[in-house]
Amino acid sequence: MERNEMIEVLMEKGKVSREEAQAALENCDWDLLDSIIYLERKEKAEKKSEKTIIEVDIKENKENGEEKNTHNKSSQEHFGGVGEVIGRIFRFIGKVIRKGNENFFEVRKENEKPIRVSLTISVLLLVFLTIPSVVLLVLGLFCGYKYSIYGSSMNYDGVNTIFDEVSKSAESVKKDFKEGYEK
Repeated sequence: MERNEMIEVLMEKGKVSREEAQAALENCDWDLLDSIIYLERKEKAEKKSEKTIIEVDIKENKENGEEKNTHNKSSQEHFGGVGEVIGRIFRFIGKVIRKGNENFFEVRKENEKPIRVSLTISVLLLVFLTIPSVVLLVLGLFCGYKYSIYGSSMNYDGVNTIFDEVSKSAESVKKDFKEGYEK
């Protein structure tokens, strides 16, 4: 909002002269709300029994037909403070952990009961113990174990197809190795 517009709005809301409105705005670093409060404290504005309400005008841009707000952009977009951002991060982490606990990494051998480990624990093991985890997974493939992901909240068909293809490849490598060893 331009300074002349601010002076006019303050004159209208505060029922003061142009000079008084300009002086109040200059004293308050051209902040309209602070100027109204400043005038009320000096008893130059009309006191009402109700609270003072500042209305924000919405002007229509005749060229584009778009609406244009005259107040600051910071009041339009509310991103919150540091606490709200940290709260959003913890809610996101909580959702990820909850989904990981509802879904399982399954290790099974042909006729045995499968071993199910939470995806959260599986990812933690893979992150913190990468080399031992990968070595054990590869050894398990050559020992005949098959891996899959199981859970109710997501569809894992693509991942399970890849796991099946990897176990078929491990079986063919194992078969080729046995044939080469027997010759």
